Amino acid sequence: MSQDSAKVFSLAEANELVPLVADATAAAVRRLDVVRQRYKRAGDESEIPPWVLREVEAALSEWSEKISELGAVPKGYFTVDFQSVDPELLYCWTYGEEHIAHTHKVWENFSHRRPIEGSAQGPDDHLKWVN
Repeated sequence: MSQDSAKVFSLAEANELVPLVADATAAAVRRLDVVRQRYKRAGDESEIPPWVLREVEAALSEWSEKISELGAVPKGYFTVDFQSVDPELLYCWTYGEEHIAHTHKVWENFSHRRPIEGSAQGPDDHLKWVN
């Protein structure tokens, strides 16, 4: 799903999906850890074997598909954007966070994240600072 066709979320709606996003992400991280462990046990770390690349690609692709199916936009390694009701603003979540506490403009990236004023569990009035 492209960012242009992503579902539009209120902050509350996006936060309702965070547990599903976090579970899918944790599963992908565990899967990648298993691949890493198998690779280390194989002993030859001079060249990455094709099976490692295939399994990593499969884990990341499946994670990305699950996130897209939820209507969110997978970004980078285990970061997810949710299109807000403001067409220029994205809610931003990354692995390890319990709820959405950051936003950034659609033309910005993770390094430009800004904290949502107050609690991310509060009302959507944080959009006031956008304009």
